[in-house]
Amino acid sequence: MSTQIKKVAVLGTGVMGSQIAAHLANAGIPSLAFDISQEVAQRGIEMATKIKPPAFYDPKAVKRITPCNFDDHLERLGEVDWVIEAVVERLDIKQSLFKRIAPHLKPETIVSSNTSGISISDMLQEMPKAFRQRFLVTHFFNPPRYMHLLEIVPGADTLPEVVQTMVEFGENVLGKGIVYAKDTPNFVANRIGVYGMMLTLRLALEMGLTVEEVDALTGTVIGRPKSATFRTADVVGLDTLAHVARTAYEKCPSDEEREIFRIPEVLEKLIENGWLGQKSGQGFYKKEGKEILSLDLQTLEYRPRQKVRFESLDKIKKLPRTEDRIKALAYADDKAGQFVWQVLSRTLVYSANRIPEITDDILNVDNATRWGFGWEFGPFETWDILGVEESLQKIEAEGRPVPEGVRRMVTCGCPQFYTVEKGQLVFYDLVKREPAPAPERPNVIQLKLEKHRRPVVMENDSASLVDIGDGVLCLEFHSKYQPNMNPIDDDMLKLLGAALQLIPKKGFKGLVIGNQAQNFSVGANLGMILHLIQQQAWDQIEALSKNFQDLTQGIKYAPFPVVSAPFNMTLGGGFEISAAADVAVASAELYTGAVEVGVGLIPGAGGTLRILLNFINMMKPARMGPFPPVQKAFETIAYAKVSSSAVDAQKIGYLRPGDVIVMNPDHLIFKAKQTVLEMAENYQPPAPPDDIYLPGEGGYLVLEAAIEDLVKQGKISEYDAFIGKKLAYVLTGGDIADPLQPVDEQTILDLERRVFVELCQQPKTQERIAHMLKTGKPLRN
Repeated sequence: MSTQIKKVAVLGTGVMGSQIAAHLANAGIPSLAFDISQEVAQRGIEMATKIKPPAFYDPKAVKRITPCNFDDHLERLGEVDWVIEAVVERLDIKQSLFKRIAPHLKPETIVSSNTSGISISDMLQEMPKAFRQRFLVTHFFNPPRYMHLLEIVPGADTLPEVVQTMVEFGENVLGKGIVYAKDTPNFVANRIGVYGMMLTLRLALEMGLTVEEVDALTGTVIGRPKSATFRTADVVGLDTLAHVARTAYEKCPSDEEREIFRIPEVLEKLIENGWLGQKSGQGFYKKEGKEILSLDLQTLEYRPRQKVRFESLDKIKKLPRTEDRIKALAYADDKAGQFVWQVLSRTLVYSANRIPEITDDILNVDNATRWGFGWEFGPFETWDILGVEESLQKIEAEGRPVPEGVRRMVTCGCPQFYTVEKGQLVFYDLVKREPAPAPERPNVIQLKLEKHRRPVVMENDSASLVDIGDGVLCLEFHSKYQPNMNPIDDDMLKLLGAALQLIPKKGFKGLVIGNQAQNFSVGANLGMILHLIQQQAWDQIEALSKNFQDLTQGIKYAPFPVVSAPFNMTLGGGFEISAAADVAVASAELYTGAVEVGVGLIPGAGGTLRILLNFINMMKPARMGPFPPVQKAFETIAYAKVSSSAVDAQKIGYLRPGDVIVMNPDHLIFKAKQTVLEMAENYQPPAPPDDIYLPGEGGYLVLEAAIEDLVKQGKISEYDAFIGKKLAYVLTGGDIADPLQPVDEQTILDLERRVFVELCQQPKTQERIAHMLKTGKPLRN
C-alpha cells in the first residue's frame, strides 16, 4: 500500500460512525471519533458498547477510540492516515465539513464518505483537485462488524493508488469483501436489493399474499436470510427502506423500472403512523407479550400469524440443496411458484440491465447481494440455477423484454454466466461480450476450484479430502442432508480416520480441516444419537463416543501438522474436532462452544479434556493449584457458553493463546494452509502431558455445594443439577483422582465417555434431544 493506515478519524458518532470506529478497534486500529460536542461523541461511543448484536469483539477494545469534537480537536486530524465521514445524509453539511477539515490534513491522508446516496461530484464541487484525488466513497453496511460488504466508489479524480490502498486495507485489515461500484444512486447492493424488496411488496399487494406467505417464500427456502422480506424491512427500518427507494425514484429518471421504487400507499401509511419496524416496536410485525402478530396488508390491522400452506412449498422444503429448492419453486405452477418466479426473474432482468451503469461486471453484482443482503446466491448465480435459456424462453413467452446482452450470450454458445476452466472461475463479461477469467485473489483458496485443479483424493456423501497444493490436504465437510449446518455424521468421521492414515503413507505434509459452507459444524448428528437411544443400543453409543474420542486424539498426536479453520457456528462435535488440532486458524466471527448440556449431555468426543487442558495451560503461570482450572472448565461447559467472537472464545477456554484469528473469512483456508507449511518443517507431534492434576473428591464437593445453591435459588432445575454433578465428577477426576498424583488424558476420556452413555440412558435427556430436534430450541425439564 502506498499509504499505511495506522490511525483513523471517524467523523460522526451516530449509529454507523460509532460502529465503524468499533470495527476499526476490533482490527486493532486506533481512531479519533468526532462529533459536534464532546458529550455527543462520548455518548455515541458509549452507545456502541451497548448495541445488540455487539459491535466489539471485546468490550475492552473501546479504549482504542478517542472521543473528539470539531471545535477543540480539529488539529488532531494531522495524526491520521484516513478520515471517514459518517454524518447525517445532508449535502450542505457534508460540503461544509469537508471544507472545515481540509486545512488540518496531511497531504497523503485519504478521505472518504460513508454516504449511501449522495454523489461524489456534488459533495466535492468546491474542493480542490488535490483533495478530490484522495477522496472516494467507502460504503459500509449496517452493522459494520457483521456485514461482509464494503462498496468502494472512486470519483472522477480519485487516484488509482488511493483506491488500491483502501481495497487492501478493507480486505486484509477490516476483513471485508470488496465490491467496485460506480458513483450512481444507491451504488450496487442497495440498488438491486431494495429493488427486489420493493418489487416483492408490490407483487404481494397485487397477488393478495399475506406478510407470512411472502416471508415463507422469500427466506431460507430460496437461500435468502431467515428474516426474508418483511422481517428484514422491520429490522432495517421502514423509513430507511423508503429513503433508499425514494433516492432511486428521484435520481434515476431513466430507470426502466423506476415505478417499482415509488413508495406504495401501505408503506406511506405505516411511516405516517410511526410504525417503523423494530425500532418503534411495530411495522409489518408487532410483538404483544409472547405472541408475534402480523400486519394485514389490506386493512392495516394486526392479527395472529396464519399458517402458510402452498403445495409447491410443502414439496420442496425437504430438498437439502438450496439450488434444487430455487429451481423447483420458481417453476412450480401454483400461486407460490408464480410469485417466486416473478420476484426472481424480474430481479435478474433488472440486474442485467444495470451493467455497466452501476458496476462493470456480474461478479460485483453477485458479491454485493451476497455480502450486503445475505443472499446465498447472487442474481447471475441464481440465473444459472434456473437455466438461462429455459428462463429466457419463459420471460419472452410472458411478453417481457429480455436483456440484449444475455440473449447475445446464449446465442453465441455460452449457456451460463459462470463456468470453471482448468481450476479458474470464468464469468461472462456483458460489456466485452465474452467469457473472462475472474480476478485472482492472492489470499483466497476456493475449495470448489481446487477440486477442478487436481483430483479429489477421497470423498463420500458428506466429506471430501481435497488436495489444495504444496503437499497439503483439506478435509472438507459438506453434509448431504444439511449442507449449511454440517452436523457430524459417520461419513465425516470415516474420512477423517482415512485422512489420518493416508497422509503419512503418501508423503503429504499436513492437513487442514475446514470448509466453505455457512457454518463449520453445528455438532454431532442428534437424530442418529436419538435413533440409537430408542433402540437402547448402549454399546453402539459407547463405541461411537470411543471412536470419536480416538479420532480427536488422532488429530492431536498425528505425525504431521493438523490445522483447523473454524468459523461461524462451530458447536459440540464441531468444536471437539476443531479444538484437537495443533492450531486453530479461526475466523474473527466464531460462535463456538460445548453446548451438549442443552440436550442433557456432556461432550462425548474429548471436548471436556480440551477445555480442561486449555484452562490448565492458561493458568499454569499463576500456579493456582488443581481446582481453579477445573472450576473455569465447569463454568464454560455447564453453562453451555457460546463465544460471541474468536476473541471471546479465547477468554472462555475454547481457543488457546497460540491460535490465530483471521479478520477476513475468505482468507481462512489460505492462512490455515500457510500455517501447516510453516509447521511442517521439522514437525514433532506434542508429547502427552504428564502434569494433569485434578482435585478429586474435595473439588467435587465444592462444585456439588455450588450446584445445590443454584437449585435453591431457582436458577437451575433438578435435572440441570443432575447433569452438573455428572460433569463435576468427570472434571474432578471421578473416584480415582488425587491432587498430588497426575492423571493421564485417557483417564479423563474414559470418565467422559462413561458419563456420556449414562446420560443417554436418562429419560429427561431423551426428552431434551427429541425437543431440540423438533423445535430447534432447548428444553428445561
